Amino acid sequence: MLSTMSAVALELNSSYYTTVAGSSSADDFSVSTTDSANSTSASYMLPAYIRITSMVACIVVMVLGVVGNLMVPLVVLRGKDMRNSTNIFLVNLSVADLCVLLVCAPTLLVEVNSLPEVWRLGEHMCKAVPFVEMTVAHASVLTILAISFERYYAICEPLRAGYVCTKARATWLCLLAWAAAALCTSPIIWITQYEEYWTNNTNYLETQGNSTVVPTCLAEVKTLATMSFFLILVFFFFFFLPLLILLVLYSIIVRHLVRDSATASTSESQHIRSRRQVVMMLLTVVFSFFICLTPFHMLTLYVVLIPADKVTRHSEAYYNVLYFSRIMFYLNSAVNPILYNLMSTRFRIGFLRLCGFARRRGHDRGTFRSTLTSTRISRRMTRKDQQEIFL
Repeated sequence: MLSTMSAVALELNSSYYTTVAGSSSADDFSVSTTDSANSTSASYMLPAYIRITSMVACIVVMVLGVVGNLMVPLVVLRGKDMRNSTNIFLVNLSVADLCVLLVCAPTLLVEVNSLPEVWRLGEHMCKAVPFVEMTVAHASVLTILAISFERYYAICEPLRAGYVCTKARATWLCLLAWAAAALCTSPIIWITQYEEYWTNNTNYLETQGNSTVVPTCLAEVKTLATMSFFLILVFFFFFFLPLLILLVLYSIIVRHLVRDSATASTSESQHIRSRRQVVMMLLTVVFSFFICLTPFHMLTLYVVLIPADKVTRHSEAYYNVLYFSRIMFYLNSAVNPILYNLMSTRFRIGFLRLCGFARRRGHDRGTFRSTLTSTRISRRMTRKDQQEIFL
């Protein structure tokens, strides 16, 4: 295993998520002193359909994602009934998504219009972009875990939810998630190396102008420590293990809801439906998160575990998989506000009101009626159940 890993140098063109698709050493980098090797790689440009598709998809995702994620905290802050612990976590997810869309996604537009394996954004961005992407991904995982445990306490242990699921605790957990994610991600700063190679290749010079320096950004997996970082920390602790925990947690929550539905009276049915709506929305968010990140993690395992000489590079299939993984990662940052609109009545009303499409007066009447209904239902609930606020 180690002999295989020592030959792998993972390419890091515009982000850490490009890293997993490369298998480049100094000899493979299309910047060696042998012109025959250079002429093959240095003159290679991405096919037009890959460039156009990637750029269009990236721009659409960026526009929708930035607008949607800016609206989420505005909706929560404008509505007093929206300021609860669950929505604090959702605002934290929106902040994380905005970091990806504003800092990392634009680098894809630069990359698809450059020669493969060339980094045009300098040394600081070489280290900053993968650090931001990984930190955001890890912070999002921890935030989703926090949301899911908060829902578990609210539904399965309502007597403890009153003092466990508080807004102050949710805020501290969000800050702790960012600190833990940044600490665990910090090794990528040293793993990622910005290097400049010299080349005499005329094809390359025609593309790059008169410069004879080829800037590259690499994350080399040559030691047991770097291999452990990618396999154990990135894949196991921040993907596979959280997925198992969430599957167990939501199976308990769903079983509890089914049991409550079977024994609930007619007057309590609205309360059960509200719980079910929240859980279904959060389940969808969790599902979309892991679906969007699965291509990257599968690609990581492939590159890390497959011998370097068997990893195919400079082919259309290679770059199709690479940019598909990148777009899926960015798509995850844009899809959450859409899910909130589709599956949460309060978020949908808040979004419409923010855009000027919903009349506040009509909503106030609906809220008044909902309040009366909730008051009647609450008489049949315990004091701890009354403290639970839904989305």
